[in-house]
Order: sequence, then C-alpha cells, then structure tokens
Amino acid sequence: MIKQDFISKYIQELAKTLAKIISLEAGNSDEGFLIIFNQMLQSYYKIDDNQLNILLEENQERDQFLLSDELRKKNILTFLKATALFLRNNNQAKAENSFRIVERIQQTNTGIFQFPTEEDQIISKEYNHIKKRINF
Repeated sequence: MIKQDFISKYIQELAKTLAKIISLEAGNSDEGFLIIFNQMLQSYYKIDDNQLNILLEENQERDQFLLSDELRKKNILTFLKATALFLRNNNQAKAENSFRIVERIQQTNTGIFQFPTEEDQIISKEYNHIKKRINF
C-alpha cells in the first residue's frame, strides 16, 4: 500500500512537470523546453534525451509513468513537442525515437472509454502534422 501511495504521488508530480513542459511555447523557449524535458527524463525515467530508445522497451517501473492512464495525453503531447523540436534542430534520430514513444503510448490499450475532447483533437492534429514531417 505504501508503494502504491508513493507511485501515486510520483505520478501527480510528473503530471505537474508535464503540464509545465507542454505550456512552454515552442519557438520562444526551445532551449528551456529541452532543459525541462531532460530533467523530467532524468527524474522519472533515469535517462536523458540521447537514450530515448530505452523507453521503447518494456520496463514495469518506467512504464508506470510512461503508460499511465492519468498521464497518457500529457505524455503524448510532451513527446510530440519534443519530436517537433528535434526535427527543427535536425536531430533525426532523437525525433524518430520520440515519435516511436508516442506511437507506443497510443498503442497501449487503456481499457477506459473516454469521449473525445479538445485535447484529443490537438493531439490528432499535431500527430498528423509531425507524421508528415518525419522520415522513417
């Protein structure tokens, strides 16, 4: 029970961090986004943006945060934003890994039905826009 409470608190903190990352306007603070993005990766996943491919592998501890129902949309938006910045910075490898993480999150069946929201429309639009730009 204590472990579950700890994980729940960690998820709440990650949600705050992801909300902060998502709110950063791309273009004006690309460097700020990447700094906070790397801090988030180090704090919750114990990696940096050079090791994004690790998040493509199943790992129960990391997947608690990456695939959490509570964080699903925020994680998708964060990694889509990271993908867009990596593409803008001509870092194809990081962009591809980041985009594959988005696809992994999306492919995970939550089993929870939710009516589409405005956030879902934003995700869909961003996803399709980036998918056209990325070259696998």
